[in-house]
Amino acid sequence: MRILLVEDDPAVAKILTLALKRGGHEPTVASDYPSARGLLTRDWDAVILDLNLPGGSGLDLLRYLRQELKKNTPVVVLSGLKQEKTATEVLALGAQAYLTKPFSPGELLRRLEEHVAAW
Repeated sequence: MRILLVEDDPAVAKILTLALKRGGHEPTVASDYPSARGLLTRDWDAVILDLNLPGGSGLDLLRYLRQELKKNTPVVVLSGLKQEKTATEVLALGAQAYLTKPFSPGELLRRLEEHVAAW
């Protein structure tokens, strides 16, 4: 699976990249809002999206993907925000799953594969 991983923390991005590769996936990392926005125009099998990014919001990227690009690419959102309002907003915007940090890479892979298979 070709996956766009949008994550600004280099250590988290490295761990997730290794886990995704071990799972047989092809991740591409974007570490900030402008880079991610440019890469979203490509076709991806899935997007893993952090909400807090340099240069902009992951919520705005999700809106851009759904409302402007009109793409239904499965999205798993990662966030350190544990507020129910945030999770509700993310899911209302069309994300398939919302995981709060910390989480296990195995849990992320299971959620990702579950939602992509269902898509």
